[in-house]
Amino acid sequence: MLTSVALRSVVVGLVAVLLALGTSRTGAAAGPVAAPGYDLTTFATGGRSFNPDSVTSGGGHIFVGYQNATPPDGSAGTSTIVQYGMDGKVTRTWTVAGKNDGLRLDPFTGKLWATRNEDANPALTIIDPKTGNKTDYSFPAPTPHGGGYDDIAFTRQGTFIVASNPTTAGAHVPAVQRVTGLAGGVVGLEPILYDDSTAIDRSSGKTTNLALSDPDSLWITSGGNLALTAQADRQVIFIKHPGSQSQRNEVVSVKAAGAAEELDDSAAVKSRQGFLLVVDHDTNTIYKLTKDGGFHSGQTYSEAPKGSPVGGVVGTLDTRTGNLSPVVTGFINPTGLLFVATGEPSGDDQGDSGDGGDQNNQQGGND
Repeated sequence: MLTSVALRSVVVGLVAVLLALGTSRTGAAAGPVAAPGYDLTTFATGGRSFNPDSVTSGGGHIFVGYQNATPPDGSAGTSTIVQYGMDGKVTRTWTVAGKNDGLRLDPFTGKLWATRNEDANPALTIIDPKTGNKTDYSFPAPTPHGGGYDDIAFTRQGTFIVASNPTTAGAHVPAVQRVTGLAGGVVGLEPILYDDSTAIDRSSGKTTNLALSDPDSLWITSGGNLALTAQADRQVIFIKHPGSQSQRNEVVSVKAAGAAEELDDSAAVKSRQGFLLVVDHDTNTIYKLTKDGGFHSGQTYSEAPKGSPVGGVVGTLDTRTGNLSPVVTGFINPTGLLFVATGEPSGDDQGDSGDGGDQNNQQGGND
């Protein structure tokens, strides 16, 4: 039997171990830790809604899609689109059928586009934040790639959408499509990038054939070009002049600490003054990341999701070499990322010209 002194020693030891497990090296509570020069705070939490994923902004509001554990084929359940003020307080909500994955605000119309069911049985809901009205649209069935549709990007050259979860990968199927219309409640589409399209490898300068199996996220680079993140393929494809005869595709392989790495969302910084919003899907939390002295305009930030080699980080992405350098670690599953320029409520990283008017990326490249 333990003596009282021995028992006390055991208890003290256990407490010390638990405290050590629950704190970082700096003594802060366990959780995301930002590198020196950055400050991370909580912007909002889900409350009754859960599993936040995508985030977008516009009109002085932030919009977040909560998936509520809905299956990706839309066979059951609903998702919740939440509108926040810039102070993180809820101002409005909408319910959409199935699983919301792509969420973007069209800067040309002010309408909110929410794609549903990225694996199969895809659909689209367009919401007018001013009136609250929402309209549902279908996609032609079956989809040419066998899967669903995911992320969206808006440029003056058109509206583009990811053909996600291809079940016929390698069969010359669309990876990115341009929306041609919404007549009759059906989304018209035309392909601008295939799973096996040719691209210039930025590391070698040589032409290569893509072999995409996991088209996932779309974003606009600092130079106004379209970019596709192919998550499981561990690549980013930069698409200049998308959908035109002069379209040029370039590809870079992503790595962190010298090893191949997966990415989810990316965001290009458009202003020194502003902040990043990071959605941690599994903790039901949206974080706000600021930088001392302001961000470097033109720099790209990306996140590595749960299950990737260095999962749970947000870092700067060198768009020429594909190298990811973490600036925040300790997220559980970061899935949404957005740069919000302070004082520019039109927001989001969408709506650029896409005309190739590049500016230098602070990590070493023109996009």
